[in-house]
Amino acid sequence: MNTTLYGWEVPLTLERVIQDVNEGDLSTTTQTINFKGVWQPQKDEQLELKAEGQRSWEWIWIHAVSSTLNLETADKVIFNNKRYKVMLKKDYGLNNFVEYQLCRDYEETEVISDEDQ
Repeated sequence: MNTTLYGWEVPLTLERVIQDVNEGDLSTTTQTINFKGVWQPQKDEQLELKAEGQRSWEWIWIHAVSSTLNLETADKVIFNNKRYKVMLKKDYGLNNFVEYQLCRDYEETEVISDEDQ
């Protein structure tokens, strides 16, 4: 499988989101990760209708050579100005590659009321 990736992989850059709590305040920094891998949609993006509203989540697969991208489940990354959360990690160490499943992370958007305009 490792040699299969060589025909598909392209240079990619992710920003790993690192959050720390210092004296009760949340601080966020990012770490740039450059690697070669395959970024592809995992499944169709579908609208979910729920009591709290409707949402549409984007799911992504990443395949990379082992040790070039060291993410863990629940890590957050930014790619093309979109934030994703690592939902699943499969390490195929014997075959020298790793698979990640990411979901577009929820980001609050500022709602502008009629009074603010």
